[in-house]
Amino acid sequence: MKMYKAKYFTHFDKRISFEKVKDKIQNSEWVAQHGFYPFLHYKIIFNKYSSQTKIRKKKIRKIYYASHIDGYIYSYYGDKINEHYNSITIERNIDDVSIAYRNNKKGKSNIHFAAEVIDFITKHKRSYIFVADFTDFFDNLNHNYLKEKLKVVMNQNNLPSDYYNIFKNITRFSYINKKKLEKYLIDNKEDTYFKRKERYLTTEQFNNYKYTNIEKNSKPYGIPQGSGISAVLSNVYLIDFDQELNNYVRDHNGMYRRYCDDIIVVIPMSDGDKLDFEFHENKINEISAKVPNLIIQREKTNHFFYQNKQISEINGTSNNLDYLGFRFDGKRIYLREKSLFKFYTRAYRKAKVCNELSKIHGRKVKRRQLYKTYTHLGRNYKNPKNEKVKGNFITYAERAHREFESISNIEVKVNDQVKGHWSKIQKKLNQGQD
Repeated sequence: MKMYKAKYFTHFDKRISFEKVKDKIQNSEWVAQHGFYPFLHYKIIFNKYSSQTKIRKKKIRKIYYASHIDGYIYSYYGDKINEHYNSITIERNIDDVSIAYRNNKKGKSNIHFAAEVIDFITKHKRSYIFVADFTDFFDNLNHNYLKEKLKVVMNQNNLPSDYYNIFKNITRFSYINKKKLEKYLIDNKEDTYFKRKERYLTTEQFNNYKYTNIEKNSKPYGIPQGSGISAVLSNVYLIDFDQELNNYVRDHNGMYRRYCDDIIVVIPMSDGDKLDFEFHENKINEISAKVPNLIIQREKTNHFFYQNKQISEINGTSNNLDYLGFRFDGKRIYLREKSLFKFYTRAYRKAKVCNELSKIHGRKVKRRQLYKTYTHLGRNYKNPKNEKVKGNFITYAERAHREFESISNIEVKVNDQVKGHWSKIQKKLNQGQD
């Protein structure tokens, strides 16, 4: 069976290997009676810049993470539900539609999924392309609807008691504010305890603390994003939406793919066809309206027209299709500039640290780690075949370049975008020697 790795964060229980608890987690009666710890919760606030509107918009990412043993339960049952989900998608002929969080797509990544869509586009002279995502997707999943879809996927009239206990705790979830907890520990001089014991509170301390500090999701919708079961539940939620939209797109000889809450529809057009994008958009909205709380973000909806090896945005200014980290202009494929910016920002930050430490120690330090993480030297890890391979952003770009080269009649510019990374990083390192 699959073995899950222990996580190194601090929570309300001690870190433990999956091997030591797998017998309990595989025992449905034990899981049915298991009492779940609250999630730990905090927020990440950052500014997101839009190249189209030229406006920085504040975005909040809500982080929830489960205790060590609860995390194993969610991951184990998430994989079990994924098996049911795989079976029903194959049965309904929509296995290729949902491409995120699948455990039957081993060996495939965003590279392959993006290449598939771009290859489909280029095989047709003219196409309409619809790109959109859903508003606050995980925060709006309707519990009753999710429960009914889960029963359909599992082919059950009622959820088994172990699944129901998990479902109850992932929907009516409880959580404790992480920053508030850590302030409490510091104020009460307990901060050294959790660092030493690898847990925030003893059982007695936890029982006392939770009564006045625990919060619960009392709404009939929303699940925490990031648990080992949340992702597959989001796919379960959209099982009927995926099927109906895929049927519609196939009737028009097109392709529909969904990566979590991001959707793309490509509908080929004959030479004499009139572009009526509003007709297709209205149909997609009609299908989404059948699913509770499923709202397509209008401000993030884009309509593109592909013709004569050119991408043009309908009623817009962009002539590029951004998809799964890549940019396609109809003739050429690039890495998305945002990905490159993040890569170099982190690499330069690491180079700055190397320079500062080198000045302190009077010699070059930490460069090997920098090279492994941010250059073609890569970092060694073992793939599923137990073979040592190199893997980082640069090797990811190289793999992408090779995969996209299989698409006929397009230029792949990915390697060109990263070929100067070594000299750029060396320049930053050399600046520290001045």
